[in-house]
Amino acid sequence: MHLHQIGVYLLGVSLALVSNSVLAQKPQVIGWIPAYGVDKSMQVLQSNPHIPAGLTRIGLQFWNPSVDGKSVVLAPTTKNGHPLSPEEVRRVVAWAKQNHLQVLLTVYNNSQTTNKWNWELAKRAFKDNPKAFGASLIATMQRFELDGIDLDLEGEGNFEEDRAAYAKFVKDLSINLRKYKKLLTIDSFHSPCANAPNMSWWRDWQGQVDAIHSMGYQDLYEGSTASFTPENKPVCEGGAAIFKYSWQLAYGKNAGYRADQILMGMPTWLANWGEGGLGSSISAHLQEAKTLGVGIALWDLQLGASPWRSAETWAEIQQLRDNKDEKVKVKTKIAAKP
Repeated sequence: MHLHQIGVYLLGVSLALVSNSVLAQKPQVIGWIPAYGVDKSMQVLQSNPHIPAGLTRIGLQFWNPSVDGKSVVLAPTTKNGHPLSPEEVRRVVAWAKQNHLQVLLTVYNNSQTTNKWNWELAKRAFKDNPKAFGASLIATMQRFELDGIDLDLEGEGNFEEDRAAYAKFVKDLSINLRKYKKLLTIDSFHSPCANAPNMSWWRDWQGQVDAIHSMGYQDLYEGSTASFTPENKPVCEGGAAIFKYSWQLAYGKNAGYRADQILMGMPTWLANWGEGGLGSSISAHLQEAKTLGVGIALWDLQLGASPWRSAETWAEIQQLRDNKDEKVKVKTKIAAKP
């Protein structure tokens, strides 16, 4: 080869390496602020600079579907129905932006006035009025200059008949959000055998969502040996220990997701949960999650258990968040030319 030929060849090899590579992504750390807990959450968040340094995203659980399912409305903060004000929303968003955090619009089908997950309310939105509901979500996201949408529409029971409509709504919303380069995340039940949306639905959203939050909280830990039997159904997944972090991750990978796109729910009202594995402490569970390369989803940012407010805990969370392999992983072997 002449020198210029060698240069062209090396350039081609470099481009092929990049095109056939997957760069590791950073695990995400999201925490939610509930509509009824804004003041307490902000007090905690502003009390310790290590907390915003460890977070990457905040979900503002501030919005409900409207009764007619055609829009979103600010959620009530108290049992008497007093709604959150737009000014309070903007206060939280301004603080988050100052701390370089992505802020998501979390829409949920529960409230202080109902105290139940109303699947009919959710269905009226995503199934009966998908275009109007989706347009309202995006318009509200833009109004408050947010970074994306987090769907927290939950149903307790067997709602498999609504799976296709939910998948269609997710697909259409994802397409529209991509136009604005915005995020889409979904909060999911932590079993593939019950409730909606659940893990068996994950495959429907592959390539359309940026992250899935598995809402197991105190049920999830690497040392878990528990099986799960839904009411009037056989044991889930043949009696497997489905609440292990590693089992959840393997399920997510089989559905087409990267490790960093699967976030394990952790309960911030508890300082200890579970048994086995590395232990029951927050630190033990963070280390187990870090080893797997998954993200974490914290309910909620009122951080009720005092260890969750410590600098030591958030230093560990920062380590988990920054735990990535800097090397480029080549998927396709390139044969050397003579």
